Amino acid sequence: MMNVRRDRWKAAARDLLILAIAVGMGVAIYLERSTIANGLRNTRSLNWAWVAASSVIEVLSMVAFALLYRDLLRANGSRLTLTWILAGSYTANAICLAIPVIGSGMASRQIYRWFRQGGADPAATSLTLTVAGIVSTVTLATVVTTGALLSGNPAAGVGGALAAIGLLGVATALAVELHTERGRTRLLGMTTAFISCSQRIIKRPRGESRAIAESVLASLQQMRLNVSALARLLLWGLLNWWADVACWIFATLAANITGLSVGKSLLVWTAGAGAASFSPTPAGIGAVEVAMIATMAGVRVKGSDAITAVLVYRIISLKGAVSLWAVVYGTIKRHRRSLRRAEPPFVVE
Repeated sequence: MMNVRRDRWKAAARDLLILAIAVGMGVAIYLERSTIANGLRNTRSLNWAWVAASSVIEVLSMVAFALLYRDLLRANGSRLTLTWILAGSYTANAICLAIPVIGSGMASRQIYRWFRQGGADPAATSLTLTVAGIVSTVTLATVVTTGALLSGNPAAGVGGALAAIGLLGVATALAVELHTERGRTRLLGMTTAFISCSQRIIKRPRGESRAIAESVLASLQQMRLNVSALARLLLWGLLNWWADVACWIFATLAANITGLSVGKSLLVWTAGAGAASFSPTPAGIGAVEVAMIATMAGVRVKGSDAITAVLVYRIISLKGAVSLWAVVYGTIKRHRRSLRRAEPPFVVE
């Protein structure tokens, strides 16, 4: 009963926060309507070569993350094609954008199911998603740290570096614990608790939590991650984030904004990434735009130009067109598989 009441309070608080963001956006749009109108008019004079470059580099960002998934799945003995992984990532992105409030949770379930349909076993899939999240967080710290240092905030830069080092330390401790019986017992208890929590929140993975935890730890011990494989994982994580940063920089150039230093560009991008992390809206819609435009104003960029640049970046980074392709691709693939299963075997008489 207490859990039900707590969940209701959480849902109500989340809905109120979303409502507050929507109302705040509405007020901001009304107060700055003339600036927004000028920003929209500026799209007529976009530098389309930079728009194309921004679009291409954003696709490269997604390909890098798909390569991160692929290498982790291969280390667990699962061989999914890059096209299949990319389609799953874009489909999850489409779900996250299309469904308010619960979109991110449904996207997580979708990518889990997608990998399972491709032939990955439950333990390998769960482990891949977990390790990919760790690599993504560690490599994101490089962007935050660089932006903080270049913008004259060494304290924030040191904090980001320490966070990355802390995560790497946790990963190292995990590897050490796996090699002792006592350590494996401790990890089994913590992993079981984590999986039980995940099952309560997103209803995945299905099954008995302790059995899944034992399978995950067994997969961890069997993972074939040598030094070169780890270096590739870090490379894909770095490329994923820095390509997205390049997408933003190219978007500012498409909006004919010149003279914006790399440090200031990173500062604006980091503000948007932070807003996306804490916003309850799908993909941070509303919060990200406000945070980035406000930070652009703080670095002395004209309001209408800032709106144009953010508009270009968000349209490209939300990946609408490619996500639509992924949904269609996945539908066709599933339809073909169902037809193959339905076909009777050919018998030679």
